[in-house]
Amino acid sequence: MAIGDAPAQRRAASKTAIQRGLRAALLILAMCAATLGPRPAIAQNVIQSIEVTGAQRIERETIISFLQLNPGDEADPAKINDALKRMFATGLFKDITITRQVDGVLLVAVEENPIINEIAFEGNRAIENEVLQAQIRSRRRTAFTRARAEADAQALLDLYRASGRFSATVEPKIIEREDNRVDLVFEISEGEEIGVSAINFVGNAEYSDRRLRRAIQTEETAFWKIFTQTDNYDPDRLEFDKQLLRRFYFARGYADFAVLSATAELNPERTGFFITFTVSEGEQYDIGTVAVTSEVPDVAAEDYEDLVETDEGDTYDADLVERTVKRMQEQMARTGVNFVNVRPRSKKRRGENDEQIIDLTYELVQAPRVFVERIDIEGNVRTLDKVIRREFLLSEGDAFNAFRLQQSQENIRALGFFGDVQVKTDRGSSSDRVVIRTTVEERSTGDISFGVGFSTADALGGQVTLTERNFLGRGQFVRASASITAERQFFDFRFREPYFLDRDLLAGFDLFHTEIDNQDESSFDTRRTGFRPTIGFALDERQRLNLSYTIEQDNIVDVPDSASPLITRDRGERVISTFGATYSFDTRDSRTRPTRGMFLQVSNDFAGLGGDALNFKTEGSVKGYTSFFREEVVFSLELAGGALLGFGGDDDIKVTDRFTLGGDSFRGFQRSGIGPRDSNEIQVDGDNENINDALGGEYYAITRADVSFPLGLPEEYGVYGGLFADAGSVWGLEESDYSATNTDGNPDTFNIEDEIALRATVGASIFWTSPFGPLRLNFATPLLKEEQDEEEFFRFSAGTRF
Repeated sequence: MAIGDAPAQRRAASKTAIQRGLRAALLILAMCAATLGPRPAIAQNVIQSIEVTGAQRIERETIISFLQLNPGDEADPAKINDALKRMFATGLFKDITITRQVDGVLLVAVEENPIINEIAFEGNRAIENEVLQAQIRSRRRTAFTRARAEADAQALLDLYRASGRFSATVEPKIIEREDNRVDLVFEISEGEEIGVSAINFVGNAEYSDRRLRRAIQTEETAFWKIFTQTDNYDPDRLEFDKQLLRRFYFARGYADFAVLSATAELNPERTGFFITFTVSEGEQYDIGTVAVTSEVPDVAAEDYEDLVETDEGDTYDADLVERTVKRMQEQMARTGVNFVNVRPRSKKRRGENDEQIIDLTYELVQAPRVFVERIDIEGNVRTLDKVIRREFLLSEGDAFNAFRLQQSQENIRALGFFGDVQVKTDRGSSSDRVVIRTTVEERSTGDISFGVGFSTADALGGQVTLTERNFLGRGQFVRASASITAERQFFDFRFREPYFLDRDLLAGFDLFHTEIDNQDESSFDTRRTGFRPTIGFALDERQRLNLSYTIEQDNIVDVPDSASPLITRDRGERVISTFGATYSFDTRDSRTRPTRGMFLQVSNDFAGLGGDALNFKTEGSVKGYTSFFREEVVFSLELAGGALLGFGGDDDIKVTDRFTLGGDSFRGFQRSGIGPRDSNEIQVDGDNENINDALGGEYYAITRADVSFPLGLPEEYGVYGGLFADAGSVWGLEESDYSATNTDGNPDTFNIEDEIALRATVGASIFWTSPFGPLRLNFATPLLKEEQDEEEFFRFSAGTRF
C-alpha cells in the first residue's frame, strides 16, 4: 500500500469502529428495553392475590365476599369500581381504598364505621322517646353511618311537622367512645306548634263552609281544643281531607265534584296556616236505570240483583254503589266464584225535565287469572305481623282481587295503630303471580286522660283513664278507668281481643265495681261488684250480635227506717247470674255526628241460671236521622221500650232491677222522677214520717225527638242550639209489691202511685264543644205530668248533640 493512501485507510477504519459501537449500543438498549419494558398482558391484568388492611371487627373473608373478586380474575377498573360501590353500600365502612399493585396484589384498605352504643333524644317534650325511636332506622349495636343519621333526622322532622311544629330542628351528633363505638344523640328544638288559623272553601254553593269543615278531618285551632291532634297543619292530612270532600259530595249525588286545589299559607304573624280548598261542585244526579250484567259463563247476573242497594229515582250515592260492589264480592267469595270482578259503570244523561241522571250497570267481568304469591309487611316495629295479616281479605295462594286488596288497606288503616299505610303490588316469580307489599308507620296507641266535670245530677267529679289500644303489639284493647263524683263511684277494667282463636270474633271481659248514692231519689245506696265475659261478631257490614254472661253481687245498703217498706224488703245482698244477647243494626253515615240513617238495638237478659234472681228483661230502641238545609239542621226521632218479667219469689225483682226514667233519659224530670212511687206515711218510733221513694217500673215506653241547628255564632266557638220533645211513661209493679211489712212488723197495705199515665215535655238545648268534651245544657218544661212526679227545669251534663 502506498503511503499516500494512509489517511483514507484511517478514515475507513474509524467508520467501521463507529458502526460497531452503534450496533453494541443498540444491542444494550434492546436488552434494557426487554428487561424494563411491559410484561405480557396476561401477567399485568390478572389479580394474583388480595390483601386487606384496617379491618377490626369484620373478617377478611367477609370483606372479600363483598368485593366479589378472586385471585385469577381480571383486574378490570370497572369491576373494581363496582366492588367499591358494593362495599360502601353495606354501610359498614367509613372509608375504603382499593389499590392495584404492580406485582398483581389487590390491596384493600378499610376504615370501619363505628358501632352505635346508645341512642338518645335531647330537647323533646311534646313527643315521647318511644314514638321518636319508632320513626328512625338507626339501632343500637349496628354500624353508624352519617347518611342514615341524616335520614333519621329528616324522618323526625317530618314527624314534628305532621304534629304542627314547622319550626322544629333536629341535628344528629355523635359522642365517641372507646373500641370504635359512638353514642348517637339527636338534639331537638321542637319550636312552637303552628295551628290552623282558618279553613276556607271557594266554589261551594250547595253546602256552607261550616258544613264542609265538619266533613274533613283538619280543624281550626281554638283555645278549648287543647286535647285534639287535628287542629294543626299536616300535609298528609290535607291530602286525606281532599278524599273526604270527594266522598262527602259523591255520597250526596254530586258525581262531577272535584277538588281543584288545596293550599296552605302561613299568616303574617307566622302563628297559623290559612287553608283554602277550591272546589267545583257540579250538579246533583239522580239514579236512572239500574242493571246487573254478566260476561262470565256460569255466573248468572240475576243471582246478584237482590244485592243491589241503589234504586231508581233515588239520589245518586257513591257509598251505596261501593257497598253494593262489596256485597257482590262477598257473595262470590262465599260461593267459590273466583277471577270475577264487579265493575260499576255509570252513564250520565239528561232526563225528560232536564235533570241530571246516572244509569248504573254492575258488570260482572272476567278478571286475569293471577294469584297472590306472597304478602310482605314492613315498618311494624312493635305490632306483630299477624295483627296486620288478619285484616287482609286475601291470603297467600288466593286468587288476586283488586277490590279486596283495597278493602284490606282500609281495614288496616281502621285499626288506628298506624300513621300511614301503603299497600302495593309487584310482579311475582311469574306473570300470573303478584307480591303484595305492605308498608306501615307505627304511632302511639296508649293514652292517659284526666277529666274534671260538673253536672246538676252528680255535682263535681273526676275521672282518670288509662288506655292501650294495641297491647303488646297484639292488637288487644286494655282500659282501666275510675270515675268519682259526689253520688257515684265507678271502677272498671276492660280487656278485648278482636280476633279470638284467630277468628273474626271479639272476646273479652269486664271487671267492675260501682257505688251509687240513691238517697235523693230513693232511700238506699247500692254496691255492685261483678265480672262480665263477652263475645261478639258481625253478621254483615251493618248487623252485629254480642253475647255476654254477668256474675255480680248486688247489695242494697244504707236503708233508713223512714224508707218505703218495698225498699226495706229488698235490703241486703244477693248474687245475680245473667245471660245476655244484644243485636244491633246500623245504617248511620257517622257514629259520632250522624246526619242520616238509623240505629236499631235489641237486648235480652235472662237471670236465673244460678244466683238468687229469676227474671227476664228485654229492651229495644230504634233511632232515625235526617237533615235539612244542606245538613245544617239535623232531626232525629227515637222510639224505645222495655219489659221486666219475674217468675215468682221476693228476690226475683228488686228495686235495682226495675226501669227508671228521668234526667237525661226523660228531660224535664229529675232522675227517677216519674213512675211508681211510694208517697205514703210510715210510723218510725211512734212518729209519722212521709215517704217519697221512687220504686221504678217493670215496663216503660218513650219517644224522643231532637233537632239541632247552628245559632249563627262564629263556628270556632263550637256552640249549637237544639229543640227537643219527650213523651212516654214507666209503670208496673207485681201484685206482691203492694203488700209489705212496716218497721213495727205489722202487715200493712200501701197505696202506690202506679198508673200508665202519659208524660210529655218540651225544651231547648245548648251544645258546646268544650276542652273537656261536648257539654249540653237542657231547659225543659212538662206539658203532661202527674202530681207525684219530680220536675227538673235545668240540667247540665256531658253529652253529644244527640
